[in-house]
Amino acid sequence: MFFSIIIPTYNRAAILRDTLLSVLEQSFDDYEILVVDDGSTDGTKEVVTELNNNKIFYHYKLNEERSIARNFGADKAKGDYLIFLDSDDRMLNDYLLSLHHFIKEQKTEPTFIFTGYRILNQDKTTLYEYGCEGLFDPTKLFFGNFLGCSSVVISRNLFTKFYFDTDPRLILFEDWELWLRVIADNKLICFPSKSIIMINHDSRSVLNYDVDQIKNRIQHFKNHVLKNLVSINRRTSYKRLFLAGIYSYASLHIAMTKKSRSDALNFLFMAFIEMPGIIFKRRFFGILKNLI
Repeated sequence: MFFSIIIPTYNRAAILRDTLLSVLEQSFDDYEILVVDDGSTDGTKEVVTELNNNKIFYHYKLNEERSIARNFGADKAKGDYLIFLDSDDRMLNDYLLSLHHFIKEQKTEPTFIFTGYRILNQDKTTLYEYGCEGLFDPTKLFFGNFLGCSSVVISRNLFTKFYFDTDPRLILFEDWELWLRVIADNKLICFPSKSIIMINHDSRSVLNYDVDQIKNRIQHFKNHVLKNLVSINRRTSYKRLFLAGIYSYASLHIAMTKKSRSDALNFLFMAFIEMPGIIFKRRFFGILKNLI
């Protein structure tokens, strides 16, 4: 088995079918799909059953949180490479085939790959897209999680040396925290594609959290990283880049909730103190747009 597509899901029966179909319509055939149902109560199992496809393996577990669900799926997987596809994301139908060709063309088979993505509005217009070629600069990851989760491909052997941290206080940042640990000692190679499609919708991740939750999770993530990751503490400039990144992240997402303009401005000021050049970053203009 070459690819294992791990899809953790919780009460997303209404959109899970489209995600599954985007994988089942792939032009490459050597893969399995592991749906990890994290305690859904909305007919998720019925969606999988109706598709009646022997490539899909359905696993139900009691509701915990997505890091545990992803680790659970990884332990069940048989593929050489793992892809953690969110249950509201999609793949273009030649994604796995072109990715397979890319892996086989490398002199040494890569173990950690970023494949790029596009974020679409609900009317299918492009909100944002990101991709790159060559080796990914680790310092970019200090400033923010440009990788996402669905657009990372990691060998099963490498993943099982790390796993997602299951501390529930790291939710919102669990994939960023994992990539920071992995990239400290492993090269991240970029596959020049934007074949993972994310749909921007009101129920997506951070908009479901209130301001205090975002602030508490930012604080815990900051303390966790500064305590445990030598790579960021190695230079003062790295630490300041990381702090500017998480403060501006908090500012942007609080601004997006439209719930506390003062908190968003306070985090933006803290980011500016750490890195005055933040005013030239795309994120800065995104914050202003949501504050106006």
